[in-house]
Amino acid sequence: MSGCAAETTSAAPPPSASAPSDSSAGTPDAAAETTPAAAPAATPELFGTEFQAAPEHDWSKGRPPPFEGVLRGWLTDVDDNGVAEYRPIRFVQNGGEDGHFDGPEEGDVVRYLAPIAEDVRFLADSGCEGTTQTYDRATNLGTESCTRQTLIDNVREAASLTGVEGLHRPALITTENGRITKVVEIFWQGGG
Repeated sequence: MSGCAAETTSAAPPPSASAPSDSSAGTPDAAAETTPAAAPAATPELFGTEFQAAPEHDWSKGRPPPFEGVLRGWLTDVDDNGVAEYRPIRFVQNGGEDGHFDGPEEGDVVRYLAPIAEDVRFLADSGCEGTTQTYDRATNLGTESCTRQTLIDNVREAASLTGVEGLHRPALITTENGRITKVVEIFWQGGG
């Protein structure tokens, strides 16, 4: 499993591309890099260069809360009860359109926890088996609907490869009422 599937021959949109404005992905709002819990879910820029923040959270106290809304991030682990840990990511440009997704620095405590809903909508960018390209070339978003168990298995597989952060798949993670209800993988041919 890789952070993205680099086998495609399609040209990826420039890093300033944002998610489509259809109801399946949310409403794009390039200026809104944060999504307060009380605000309607806004879709962040797919290739935003800043981490989405939740300054109202005190990370030094107790269990991490869910991020309410749509977070550009990585699912980094799932426990036996289906509770996922996820972290914000940002796009780091290496020049031109080349670049990669990057998580917070080692030791950074910013992370979120939420159960994966039984009816989660998971749209993969490389098929449910991870062997075919299944993303919309105009938006770079996954299109193949896969099961909750496939999502959990993919996250656990990446988590088992300790220290290999680039194997986490970049995604738009939607959390509503404290549950992860949608995960749409972001395809990027330039790297993880």
